[in-house]
Amino acid sequence: MNYATVDDMAARFTERELIELTDTENIPPSTVDTPRVLVKLGDAQAFVDGYVGQVYRLPLQGCAKPPAVPGGPTEYVAPPVLTRLVCDVARYYLHDDLAPENEVYRRYKAAVKELEAIATGTAAVSGVGSAVSGVTGPIAYALAAVIVIGFAVAAFYFIRRMKEAEA
Repeated sequence: MNYATVDDMAARFTERELIELTDTENIPPSTVDTPRVLVKLGDAQAFVDGYVGQVYRLPLQGCAKPPAVPGGPTEYVAPPVLTRLVCDVARYYLHDDLAPENEVYRRYKAAVKELEAIATGTAAVSGVGSAVSGVTGPIAYALAAVIVIGFAVAAFYFIRRMKEAEA
């Protein structure tokens, strides 16, 4: 289950901001580079899962929405708190050079703090039940380290491809 979409990002931060952050082809910028936003959303979701997975079984089933018609199929949606957190982290990832006092940086730090609270059990993700993953202690830290290393390798190859494309 994807926690956030490009439309979620546009609704929270405006399409204009996404255009300015992603369109490197047009002068002036005029279109959202959807693949770039999707990459950052995927990175942000994996980052969030690194915290949430310490407490909840992944993948999350999501929050059940009431059926549109009685007796109809139940639809599951991402927990709203995770949509917000993924959007904040992805927005941070889209900003390449930030000053530490920047509003985007502050929101990123707040998201990390909230994710740490979820991971330690002092906060919960409402609507997803209480299924504990059973992965705690050193194993959880090892898994988190693997995730971070994976991000670093992916970022290295992404930057390398971008530089090769410029050359």
